[in-house]
Amino acid sequence: MIATTPALLVQPDGQVDEIMLDSHRPDQLRCIRFYVHGARAYPLGRRAVVHVGQNRETVNNVAGQAWMSVTSGSRPPVLRGPVVITGPADRTGDFTPLPALSADAVRRAAGLLSGTFAVAPDVSVAQHRGGRAHQCDAYAVKRDKGSGRWAFAVLDGVGDTPEARRFAQKFAPRVARVAALYCDPARALAAARIEARNESRWGFDPATDPSAVAVVAVADHRSPLIRFAWCGDARAYRLTPIGTAVPLTRDHNFAEEQRSRGRTPGPYDRDFITSCLMRGSITAGVVERKYARRLLLCTDGVHAPLERRGREVGDILDLATDAKDAATMCVADALKAAGPEDAPDNATALVVDFSRS
Repeated sequence: MIATTPALLVQPDGQVDEIMLDSHRPDQLRCIRFYVHGARAYPLGRRAVVHVGQNRETVNNVAGQAWMSVTSGSRPPVLRGPVVITGPADRTGDFTPLPALSADAVRRAAGLLSGTFAVAPDVSVAQHRGGRAHQCDAYAVKRDKGSGRWAFAVLDGVGDTPEARRFAQKFAPRVARVAALYCDPARALAAARIEARNESRWGFDPATDPSAVAVVAVADHRSPLIRFAWCGDARAYRLTPIGTAVPLTRDHNFAEEQRSRGRTPGPYDRDFITSCLMRGSITAGVVERKYARRLLLCTDGVHAPLERRGREVGDILDLATDAKDAATMCVADALKAAGPEDAPDNATALVVDFSRS
């Protein structure tokens, strides 16, 4: 089953984060209670459910404003502390993904109350564990409340271990948060490297210590540029106005090194990365937003099988009706391209559609 980003975590200070819930109600409730203690569910019309904690914390005016926006002005209950907003429950009791219109209303409410309102991008993520034992891909979407900047990060943990999974899940939100704060994706990756190397006391051993490859992008509504940076073989693509996908990144792996020397890569050279979050090159770039109808950040579990089968990423991105459709199609097509005999890798696709207004 492919899981998309179905819920929003809304903090009283206006910070809105996308979170992933598991697919079944008991696991979903466990996830919600991780963020909201003693959660109680309030139906938000027919479009959403607000999960509120039983506490005496700060009143969440952002969630209250979002409630009135979604319900066209009805008075909300007193909402305190962080809240989680999901889609409505289906017939089995599982909470469905939050509809895009409701998610936009929440983000607009956060922007209005923070004083940095701008039309929020349409963001969606699809993931699949593939044939691996662990989901070692991670992602994060962060908005800096002061500037209104958005940052998007995708990390792919090196290996298939619980340590690699924890590493990616730990550093994805940190990278996105720093990137949004400073509008500098390369600085965010460098800061994460320093923190991770300090934790390992600068004795990193690639044979035993966890790491990850990463790609991160930042968009500021006051700037015409999208800034991005990467290490390893996680990729960013832009969809051009004529419907073709242009890679913004160039893999840091042995295959690319061979090509740069005029040699033909071997069949497994792409599997040997020359850079990661712990060491090696961090490369940065910019692209004008008007030349990017749609932005895709993905792991090699998406782009590698598509390339092997001669599938064009641009065709997938161009055919999709919205960001959610694009992310889901990228992962689904990658899994089909990998085939059962190839033991498909973890696959993650994060798609951003920017407002044209």
